[in-house]
Amino acid sequence: MSAALTAGAAATSVAASPSTSTDIGVQSCYGSAKNYTATGNGIDRAYWPSTGYKYTTGNCDDINVKTNYTRTVRACWKTIPCSGWVSAPKGQWTVVKDNVPNGWGFYLEFKGGNNGTGKAAY
Repeated sequence: MSAALTAGAAATSVAASPSTSTDIGVQSCYGSAKNYTATGNGIDRAYWPSTGYKYTTGNCDDINVKTNYTRTVRACWKTIPCSGWVSAPKGQWTVVKDNVPNGWGFYLEFKGGNNGTGKAAY
């Protein structure tokens, strides 16, 4: 029985160990996520923001979305062409574009003309 208690105590101390810097970075990135509402054009695309740009921050190395419905999405830039399309499954964090510099102007473009909601971390 003391072996079981010792093993249980060891497991507890391992589980309570501090998070890695990667875990903390992910928590910081997703913790700074903003709700979005993409505005559909009624034909084939939806955009967020509906006008203007959002700007990348030091909170995340990537642009990430967590959609409320499965959508296909890409990031479009103020000064360069859009990234490739990625499938963003409902309720899962998805990297839309990785390794983005801070301060870059972008908007998200979704396939499908209907409005959409979710979270964006950037």
